[in-house]
Amino acid sequence: MQDLIDIPNNFNYGLELYKEYLVMGILTFKDTNELYYLIDENGFPSWFPNQIFEITNNELPIDWFIKINTSNDYLSYKNLIGFDELCNNEDFFYDLLERDKKVLQIYYKRKIELEKKLTSQ
Repeated sequence: MQDLIDIPNNFNYGLELYKEYLVMGILTFKDTNELYYLIDENGFPSWFPNQIFEITNNELPIDWFIKINTSNDYLSYKNLIGFDELCNNEDFFYDLLERDKKVLQIYYKRKIELEKKLTSQ
C-alpha cells in the first residue's frame, strides 16, 4: 500500500508518505461502517482508515480467514479478515490493541510468514 491521499493538511496518522505498507487485516467497525486496515509503523500494529491508502495489490493470502459478527455485542467490529489468530481467537483482537507481548509475537510471526510468501512469488 502506498500513497496517502485526500488527507486534511492538519491531520497526521504517524505514517510515512509514499511508503508501501503490508496489510495484516481488514475490518469494518460497527460504529463507522468504514473499512480499516491493520498495519504497523514503528513496531505498533494499529487500524487505519482505508481512505488514506492506495491499493497496489488486490490479492488476499490464501490462508486468511473471515469472521462475520452478527450477534456478539462484545466485539466492536462487524467483519474481520486476516490471519488465523486474528479471526479465530476473539481475545486476540483486543490483546493486540493492548500490545500484549505474546500476541505481538504471534502478529510478527504471521507478518514474517506473509512477507516470505510475497517475496517468493
